[in-house]
Amino acid sequence: MMGGNLSINCRKQEASPATRDYDNSDDNSLTLTDDERQLIDSTWKQLANSFDSNAEEELGVRIFMRIFQLNPEIRGAFPTFDDLHDLEAMRRNVFFRCHGRRFVRAVRSVVDNLDALDVTAVPNLDRLGRIHRDFHGFRTDYLRTFEAAMEDVWREMLGRKFDKTTRRAWRKVIKLITSTVMHGYEETRTCPVQTKTAAAPSEKTIAATPNDVNGSLACNDSQTDCGLSS
Repeated sequence: MMGGNLSINCRKQEASPATRDYDNSDDNSLTLTDDERQLIDSTWKQLANSFDSNAEEELGVRIFMRIFQLNPEIRGAFPTFDDLHDLEAMRRNVFFRCHGRRFVRAVRSVVDNLDALDVTAVPNLDRLGRIHRDFHGFRTDYLRTFEAAMEDVWREMLGRKFDKTTRRAWRKVIKLITSTVMHGYEETRTCPVQTKTAAAPSEKTIAATPNDVNGSLACNDSQTDCGLSS
């Protein structure tokens, strides 16, 4: 991935109490050098290859478990997860795994398209933000917890490779993701309002039992928003 520095402006977010130690105040604009893009590419491959199977789901599960550990209040935006009282229940729940997989695929869309973000990644993240407007209880300041959780998981899985230089590069990418989602969440509606609850697919979407770990195979990623398919 070559071709000079990549620069995209990102929007500031107010830190929540649970993530005030996550300081990315110097990353309000995304400027990735070629070396940083190579770091992103190589470390992402390590993250994606860290599991024997269902890598996207396993990575997503770790991120969301960490999110709820950092800020349990966020669980209020995901009523489908109310009955999941421990980490193992979360890990096995099909809805939880599907939501994690969709989130990681959004991250992958950014990593795979660093040279053409406006074509694929940014529109997808913007749409993701619009979808979250209908998640009752969701607030944009929760995105800071998402940032902190991703960094925690990256640090755990990458070990010494997640050094200062790599962390700075990833913070720029993570900030792009959350700021674009926030933009989609806040922009003016251009389509009819639909009532949704987070991670609560219809019977047609999920054909497996809620606690079947293999039920994630039935997770349908063709959800739409304003006529746009994923």
